[in-house]
Amino acid sequence: MKIPFVDFDLYSKITSQETLLTESDTPKNEANSIIQTTSRSSVITNNFVGKIIAVHNGKESKRVLIKPEMIGYKLGCFVFTKKLGASIHNSDRNRKKKEKMRRKITQKKARKPVQKVAKTTSAKKK
Repeated sequence: MKIPFVDFDLYSKITSQETLLTESDTPKNEANSIIQTTSRSSVITNNFVGKIIAVHNGKESKRVLIKPEMIGYKLGCFVFTKKLGASIHNSDRNRKKKEKMRRKITQKKARKPVQKVAKTTSAKKK
């Protein structure tokens, strides 16, 4: 079995937050209790449970509340890097592509069909 990888900076932030919480029962404010990281490959361990971690997805940080069911998974599993659903299909780039395809289709319908010239068959020589 492999040893789970946890980024050193992330682990040090979590342990320092644990010592702060033991000194005072409640955190001073919620902004200080959120831990920010870019390490999506870190594996969730028992120390992470109950913490709020902001994981970077390449564009912005998404908050993840760590639950006991998440132990053993990587942080990146809970933060998606791509948009899902209809929002990606309605982007400006795709809208332009759809309009271009519509124009092509309507232009094809507007064209007059090409009349085929019937070939005359000459009498077969015997």
